[in-house]
Amino acid sequence: MYESLRLAALSLKRAQIAKSAAFDRHLASLGLTMALWVVLDRIRANPAQSTHALANASLMTDQSVGELVSKLAKRGLIQRVAGPGRSIRHHLTEAGTELLERAAPLMANALESAFAGLSRSEIEQLIQLLNKIAPSKTEV
Repeated sequence: MYESLRLAALSLKRAQIAKSAAFDRHLASLGLTMALWVVLDRIRANPAQSTHALANASLMTDQSVGELVSKLAKRGLIQRVAGPGRSIRHHLTEAGTELLERAAPLMANALESAFAGLSRSEIEQLIQLLNKIAPSKTEV
């Protein structure tokens, strides 16, 4: 059993790395990576999130998201606004919204390419299996 679990863990990691790199290649022409796109997408889905809430929604650490939002702010894609206490709230700028719109067809192509070898039922099964081993704590 150990060997099967070890192979499953390695296969999951290999798939994650390969697909993330493929998404990065699709988005590179816009100066985006998958991580930057995810943060922008999560801000669009739920504006005014704190850095911590954004990290949870993006499935990343607070530190990683902090670095990414700094990059996005420097590019004028998001605005960081002081919130209650020491929190910072994040909002898309017009440029950020426009970039996400330009990224949409690239992401669609990347997703289709990433899962091209799977049927619709296999994709549903994959989602069910992944949710079984790692239940979602946030809505993505």
